[in-house]
Amino acid sequence: MSQVHHDDDQPEELVAADDSATGHAPPATFEFLAHTLFTQALMALGRIPNPITKQAHRNLPTARHFIDTLTMLEQKTAGNLTEDEQRMLEEIQHQLRMMYMNEQGSAGRPAAPGGHSS
Repeated sequence: MSQVHHDDDQPEELVAADDSATGHAPPATFEFLAHTLFTQALMALGRIPNPITKQAHRNLPTARHFIDTLTMLEQKTAGNLTEDEQRMLEEIQHQLRMMYMNEQGSAGRPAAPGGHSS
């Protein structure tokens, strides 16, 4: 079966999959990527329920992974973000680190993810 390609060079099957659930996929932006990772971390911290199971579960190693991923993203994009993108990234990382440290409990626990001690 041959694939029909659109202007953006995606196979027709992929375009159809994007349009089937919500009408259109969200734009592929830095902000969307950062918010997706933020949401995943919030789910892993048990702060919001999983949209599929409707249940909140805490998984701190997974939360740390997403926080560390945001830190890596900040390092890899250094000097290439707009002021708004940089501010957003810093703010969501700060919020997640505070939540993570709160979940960790008392002072004798491991340092905050992302290599920062605050």
